[in-house]
Amino acid sequence: MPEILLVEDDLLNLELGLDLLRSYGYNPRKAVEGPDVFEILNKVKIDLILLDVELPKMSGLEVLKKIKTNPDTKNIRVVAFTGHSDPHHKQKFLEAGFYDVISKPINFKNFRFQIEKFLKE
Repeated sequence: MPEILLVEDDLLNLELGLDLLRSYGYNPRKAVEGPDVFEILNKVKIDLILLDVELPKMSGLEVLKKIKTNPDTKNIRVVAFTGHSDPHHKQKFLEAGFYDVISKPINFKNFRFQIEKFLKE
């Protein structure tokens, strides 16, 4: 079973994302702040990270940079999980190194397809 980490500081979005992932048969892990991500990565091999861009203490972009510069984690697919959905922001996130972008609020019809696609590619 693939290991998915959802990083989100808004508790409603966090619980919704976790509930959806569980309903698809996954057992997702969660983090609410950037530093929490690295504690989890030190313990578990994660296959996919859904990373909120705006987090307290350490931004999603800072988290992404640390993940991508570490030889042990650089190949993890990290998807921006963000309310910034316009094409300009999406391009900016892709250029920063995110694998793709999932816009919030979550599109229930597409979310499962997106997750499965990210895990298969």
